[in-house]
Amino acid sequence: MIAKSLLRCYEMYKTVMDADYNPLRHIPDPASRFWIMTVLAWMWCTALGLYLGSVIFIGASFVGHMALVFMVFFTAAVFYDAEQNSSSWLLKLQAAAKQTAV
Repeated sequence: MIAKSLLRCYEMYKTVMDADYNPLRHIPDPASRFWIMTVLAWMWCTALGLYLGSVIFIGASFVGHMALVFMVFFTAAVFYDAEQNSSSWLLKLQAAAKQTAV
């Protein structure tokens, strides 16, 4: 049950953050994809900062969002690399979930 929930969270994550699933998959350059996600993070940061009235903290929010976007892409890269190797914990978890589903 917990494994299926974790896999569901991972699938939702991939829907938004994985370049193979989101609409940015049509951009061939990964650096361009990263830059677009960074600009989107800045825009969301600015919009939410203005909405909440915390204009003073927008700079810190930019830094925080940059760190968050970097870590999301870094994590996705680690997951992708692990998925390419047969020793991936993700592949083992997916295989176990498929066996319990059958």
